[in-house]
Amino acid sequence: MKIKKEYTIVALVLGGLGLLIFGVNFLKGLDLFQKRNVYHVVYNDVSGVTGASPVYYNGYKVGQVIGTKLALDGRGRIVVSFQVNEDRLKIPKDTKVQIYSADLFTRAIQLQMGTSTELAQAGDTLIGDAQLSLTDAVGQQIDPLKAKAENMIASIDSVLNSFQDLLNPQAVSDIDSSFTSVRDALASLSRTAERLDRLVAVESVTLTATLNNMETVSATLARNSDEMDHIFNNLDTLTKELAQGRLRQVMDELALTSAELKKAAVSLNSGEGTMGKMLHDDSLYTNLNQASRDLDLLLEDLRLNPNRYLSIFGKKDRLPKLSNADIERIGKVIDEKK
Repeated sequence: MKIKKEYTIVALVLGGLGLLIFGVNFLKGLDLFQKRNVYHVVYNDVSGVTGASPVYYNGYKVGQVIGTKLALDGRGRIVVSFQVNEDRLKIPKDTKVQIYSADLFTRAIQLQMGTSTELAQAGDTLIGDAQLSLTDAVGQQIDPLKAKAENMIASIDSVLNSFQDLLNPQAVSDIDSSFTSVRDALASLSRTAERLDRLVAVESVTLTATLNNMETVSATLARNSDEMDHIFNNLDTLTKELAQGRLRQVMDELALTSAELKKAAVSLNSGEGTMGKMLHDDSLYTNLNQASRDLDLLLEDLRLNPNRYLSIFGKKDRLPKLSNADIERIGKVIDEKK
């Protein structure tokens, strides 16, 4: 009788343990009566992943994580084991198992199917991948903004310090003086505008008359537009005639005259003709110079000795009278002839 009670107690204990294990796995989402397709992934960081984190494929839950442990390679990596409950889901060998943020607070695992024709078998280690959590992503976005804000605050502080340094009593006085100068300039411009208004008011009659005259001139030009067109046409015709005929004739004549002058200059330079000989032979100049000297001597002798050539009383003075100038000139002539 004792033996039967012991067996009963053992059976109850075993049954209770079995029910406990079944209940715990059932609460975890594991079905002990289903074939277990367990795969493994290695990560450097599994923050947010727990032993009951779901596994999704295109947003559909296909399994869950069943355990995590440190890898045996001593590099501090973590092995995550998960179970796929969908037997119809074929997982290629190059499938990536990615940790991502399912919502603001929950991290989950999703399958990114590969393209390999070779399928992964239960117990294989797949490729691990991880997205940044929302906190990390926000932190990465905020950190640069924070650095920029700090730099901006430092720059603003420097500007404020510089501005404070500038706002010394002398600078404030200069600024007040500048505003006073601007106020005076504006007042001067206002007075100038008032004078211009008075001037325009006074000269409005003259301006009106001027405008009327300009309008009259414009009307006159408009009425005589045909005559002006005729005048411009005549000028155009005259210009064309000068360009095409008369002006060309004048230019031809000038060219011919220039050629003749050039020919005459060549003849003169070569000593041809009377003018050429006169240019190249100085005997005529020498003779004329000598004749001029002789004439001067003759006139001077006539002035000093008129009785030699004329006799008023019928008697000529046979003895010439020579002055000192005559003697000097005669001496120069004798020296030149030597």
